[in-house]
Amino acid sequence: MKNDHEQDELMKLLDEGFRSIDDGIDQSTPSEQWFERFAKDQQEQLKKRFRRDLSVFILLACFILAMFFLTLFQMPVLFLLLQGAAFVGASIYTGITYVKKVKEI
Repeated sequence: MKNDHEQDELMKLLDEGFRSIDDGIDQSTPSEQWFERFAKDQQEQLKKRFRRDLSVFILLACFILAMFFLTLFQMPVLFLLLQGAAFVGASIYTGITYVKKVKEI
């Protein structure tokens, strides 16, 4: 009997505690217009970010191509040195990232 009474007391305390927590939480759902506005804002942000990234990519590509043609036609030795340095740098970078991934596993 005493055990049942203690369990009932505990259940009442838990119910009161959970009820006070539930009362403190706002359970209202935002309106459909809010969701539409939120989605539209997110799409606009993505479009702006895409345009910015695309313009940076195009500018960098033009710069790299200009340097490529300049070194290829004006200074072939420098072109070969840059190609060798790029190959060595890419190999080292790939090796380091591969070793890090293997160590994580």
